[in-house]
Amino acid sequence: MEIIDCDVLVAGSGAAGLRAAISAREAGLNVIVLSKGSPGKATCTGLSGGVIGGGGESAPSVQAHLERTLLAGRGINRRELAEVLCGDAPARNDELLRWGMKAEQREGYLYAQGRPPILGEEIVRCLLQKSLEMGARLIGKVTAVSLAVENGACELLGLYPSGEWVAFSAAAVVLATGGASSLYLRHDNPGRMFGEGCRLALDAGATLEDMEFVQFYPLCLAEPGHAPLVVPPGIADKGQLVNGSGENILEKYGIDERPAAAKARDKLSLALFTEIHRNGQQVYLDLRSVPEQKWQVDPFSASMRHTLGVRCKGFEKPLRVAPAAHHTMGGIVIDRDCATSLPGLFAAGEVAGGVHGANRMGGNGLSEALVFGARAGKSAARWAAASGERIPIPGRMEEMREEWGGLKLSEPDLFKRLQRVMWEKGGIVRDDAALRDGQKQVLEIAASIREFPGEAGEVRAIELLSAARVAWLILKAAQKRTETRGSHCREDHPGQNDQEWRGRLQVRQTPKGDAWEFVPG
Repeated sequence: MEIIDCDVLVAGSGAAGLRAAISAREAGLNVIVLSKGSPGKATCTGLSGGVIGGGGESAPSVQAHLERTLLAGRGINRRELAEVLCGDAPARNDELLRWGMKAEQREGYLYAQGRPPILGEEIVRCLLQKSLEMGARLIGKVTAVSLAVENGACELLGLYPSGEWVAFSAAAVVLATGGASSLYLRHDNPGRMFGEGCRLALDAGATLEDMEFVQFYPLCLAEPGHAPLVVPPGIADKGQLVNGSGENILEKYGIDERPAAAKARDKLSLALFTEIHRNGQQVYLDLRSVPEQKWQVDPFSASMRHTLGVRCKGFEKPLRVAPAAHHTMGGIVIDRDCATSLPGLFAAGEVAGGVHGANRMGGNGLSEALVFGARAGKSAARWAAASGERIPIPGRMEEMREEWGGLKLSEPDLFKRLQRVMWEKGGIVRDDAALRDGQKQVLEIAASIREFPGEAGEVRAIELLSAARVAWLILKAAQKRTETRGSHCREDHPGQNDQEWRGRLQVRQTPKGDAWEFVPG
């Protein structure tokens, strides 16, 4: 088995991972960035609309950003992390401009200028170029399978598509693997965002929190033959959002925040779910009467005018829209410097929890990746530089390979089955019976993966087993939180219960199984 050594290992090549690599290289350390696909490709950053929050450096701007972030989080953001997000964001945005990213700054946001609808490609291009200039080593097409962190040493087992194993040894590891929205049947993420970073950290001994909070973006295109493109919140507010009977959705459900798709994603997703799945209605966004100048409300909206108006025929007819899984707020517990509960392990971006609370405000996803990516890389470098001589963990790589080797998919449609279970049992509206049934079905899917001793591992089988683990955690956390808050809607517990549930639900793995704990605050 090939063994590759470095000072800092970064898993993930989106904005968080690349920004972490840049910070670690600034400290002069040997840095490797891993990605499942080609470096920088198939990331949420690249597929995003390229809208980054936190454009103003003045104290009022930072304070206003913080207040909006806390309001969107429905009272359970980790305030210290939200303060870091809003305080550091202006500096992170400014450096992107200095590094040559094509962008426009307007009204507290930085808008990447690229190829609609995936304007986030420009962010990746900028960070990828900078990380290469700094001397980071990028290794693609490696699936992270297992992680061990012990006595100042970090060891990660990876698998190539060919079935060949590869091992990485580092003084510090930064997990920046993204979220888990691809667990759902309808989502707008790259196809392999299954939350493996959370599973890696949990198996290694770290703590997770807020796993029940999955954000659905309410206004994704639902036109037959088209991908579920995100409709920009700014232009959506200029059109008319109505059901098949012509009722105005925002008025019908009393949604006052504007732009609704940025500041009230939880409420608007619930409204659309109710109309489509409970009332049997379709929901339409009518942009036909929006004059050209109103498309200039922001650069994201302006860039999408041709895509939505011409390619999707939004100038000719109302466009069908429906929610899709978009972002997972839960993840690995971190402190202000991205340290986890395991010395030497750091996390940044969507794989980490606590920043957004129960609901993420639009624009904060990319800000989070940049802000905490920079901090994670700096912290990991500081740890690695002070760690001294590393002592390999005896026999751990072979143990991990034996544990994960020889897995094969027994049925070709297991991923679709898992996604359907998550959509139907753990989606926008939840209840105890559905969540329990969902857990049972997820365990059955995991149990159907076959093991053939002595054979090389199969990437898709390993990926599915990891995905099922994360899916089960989301369902279990959702079952435990018996209230409705933000993106977590319990039909059998419709009210927000601050007296019992204002805080975070955490889980860690013990020899006796998962240990759950509620942390007030």
